[in-house]
Amino acid sequence: MKTTGYLKIFPILLILIFAFNFNVFADTNISVYVDNEKIDFDVNPIIENGRTLIPLRGVFEKLGAKVDWNKNISEAVIKDKSNEIQMLLGKNKVMVNGEIKDIDVPTKMINSRTFAPLRFITENLGHDIKWDDSTNSVYITKKDNVPISQNKILTVGSKENLIALLEYNSKLYNYIWREGRAVLDNSVSMDKSEAETPAPAAGPESDSSDTNNQVEGVQEGDIIKNDGKYIYINASTGLKIIDSNPANPKIVSTVEVLENTSISEIFIVDKKLIIIGQNNMFHIMDDAVESKIMIWPPRQYDDRTNVLIYNVENIEKPKLEKEYLFDGNYLSGRTIEDKLYLVSTKYINYYNYDIYNKDADIPVPYYTDVLTNSKYEFAYDEIKYFPNYIDSRFMYTVGIDLSTEAQPDVDVYLGGSDTIYVSKDSMYAAIADYSYDYTAEQTEVFSPVYTYSTVLYKFKLHDGNIDVESQGRVPGNIINQFSMDEHEGYFRIATTTGEIWQNTSKNNVYVLNSDMQIAGKLEGLAQGERIYSTRFAGDRIYMVTFRQVDPLYVIDTSDPIKPTVMGELKIPGYSTYLHMVDENLILGFGYDTEVNQWGGTVTGGLKLTLFDVTKPDTPKEVYTDVIGKSGTYSDILYNHKALMFSLQKGLMAFPVNVMGDNYKTEFNGAYVYNVKNDGLSFNNKISHMAADYSYRDEVKRIIYINDYLYTFSDNKMQVHSIENNKKISELSIKQ
Repeated sequence: MKTTGYLKIFPILLILIFAFNFNVFADTNISVYVDNEKIDFDVNPIIENGRTLIPLRGVFEKLGAKVDWNKNISEAVIKDKSNEIQMLLGKNKVMVNGEIKDIDVPTKMINSRTFAPLRFITENLGHDIKWDDSTNSVYITKKDNVPISQNKILTVGSKENLIALLEYNSKLYNYIWREGRAVLDNSVSMDKSEAETPAPAAGPESDSSDTNNQVEGVQEGDIIKNDGKYIYINASTGLKIIDSNPANPKIVSTVEVLENTSISEIFIVDKKLIIIGQNNMFHIMDDAVESKIMIWPPRQYDDRTNVLIYNVENIEKPKLEKEYLFDGNYLSGRTIEDKLYLVSTKYINYYNYDIYNKDADIPVPYYTDVLTNSKYEFAYDEIKYFPNYIDSRFMYTVGIDLSTEAQPDVDVYLGGSDTIYVSKDSMYAAIADYSYDYTAEQTEVFSPVYTYSTVLYKFKLHDGNIDVESQGRVPGNIINQFSMDEHEGYFRIATTTGEIWQNTSKNNVYVLNSDMQIAGKLEGLAQGERIYSTRFAGDRIYMVTFRQVDPLYVIDTSDPIKPTVMGELKIPGYSTYLHMVDENLILGFGYDTEVNQWGGTVTGGLKLTLFDVTKPDTPKEVYTDVIGKSGTYSDILYNHKALMFSLQKGLMAFPVNVMGDNYKTEFNGAYVYNVKNDGLSFNNKISHMAADYSYRDEVKRIIYINDYLYTFSDNKMQVHSIENNKKISELSIKQ
């Protein structure tokens, strides 16, 4: 009986199976026309839930789009001159020009062919589509595309959208960096070095050096500050406030920070001391979490940026007036008059969250007013993002009016920055971006090609507020903040495109208008080399590129629409930092180089070069000094704040570790030079070292107050006379 029943049921099951397969995969006899031209398919379209799905190729290419299937991350990319659509296989959320949108029928794979929804893609490419029920046909009318808006600011809106944004960008990041198709020259990297125009000379009423600031009137933070009488120094045992009396310097107070906080930078504004530190909050994991086996375990601490604002009218007893905790890592900050502006970034550890669980707990951005114990959280519809951002970070922009009790002006953006440039009125955040290369040859067999570019967010600074204004994009990557500048209403940026190891690298200058659209450009300089340093000064740009020789380019942007090369000088070596002595002299810090027996380039000692650009069409080298041998290093090479420079004082100093033969340290301390409009000369060198080398005795900074030079290491401060180089006093600051 059981066998007979099975035999009766089996034919019915076969009929149902074949019927189901027939409904999904059978010829639907759908015809598709583009501008009345019928499209032939090698695999017929299908209908699912009332939606027409078609093979990726054919129709979209007729619409002027390039189509590719990225098999590494199961993503379809449809791109034309104005639009880009990214669709992950089986996902109901897609990226259209960087914006998350919902679809009711996702892209799917059938018999090894990729099918995508016709109406959704066609309409989002900007074309008209109609269905004729009487003929079972789809008619598409091509329209002229509207360029993607560069100034569109979106909000995340929901947790589901946040998860989708993270997933798209996480998959792309892993594809580019973990699948061996990186498009970035690994020898080029952004750093947080920041400087542009010479710091203003100290006035006679306060004859003391200032931080080597990028823009006049825009103060940058550092590990040391002074107000002409007191010195504020970040020491290993806390922040020390020192009476600078050269004959009898003494510590007048110590500002202690929490044990889990390390000081990043300090600022002095009138009688306000601002300390910005990195604060780590550790979590105790419960037994349930500890016993769970995970490939990528959750982090056990949170990075937070700690901002402490003290009143130092009573220098011996600084009073804490404000304290804030902002989620993430401190990137950079500025003070303009009595306003503080800063940026922090928070990595979102995408793999810590169960993205397939709609109830997964993803922490929202927040900041805390510590003194009032108030926590401010950002809802999903308060988290902003620009289309086509690339990484999974939150970026906090913070404005604080130091003269009032008002709460900070805080905004959160999805997508972080690595480098910022700040003028008196604006802040520019640079973001490394990867974009689908529309010009590259694409086939369904190979994965898409992505290119490297720099996205720029422009913010307006006013009264302690930071308001986003516009977005721009330029090809290539930048080396640091020296790559950017604002001048007479235009924003200028220098980038490197291509790969130095493939000999395809080129160097470029782009000039953007107030809407962050490219108004002028100079492309293709020094093929096969990359930018090592740039300096902007008025209408001129000075650029150093390098591979085996050091070309210094003098570029004129007096006509911002047509930047032109005025002159060029090639010499051995290269400069990683350029400093303006005056309008006709540029000082370069870098390395001496020579070609070895195999045709490669090896570096020698630290090289100082003085360039004369009085005649910009024929720049010349008028002074060189090579310090030490291979391995010699100074922070000035990658951190402009390590340089003390004053043309008014006729003095320059910087820390240096000098190497001799076989990479043996011969000297560690500060080199001091006399500097004038017509040149420079070696003056003195100062060391804190005893007989044996000690890391904590390495000189980190040099300042001057009146006629005395102050050098600082973690352990001590020394005072020397500028007049005769005599050591006047020494103070231990490690206690």
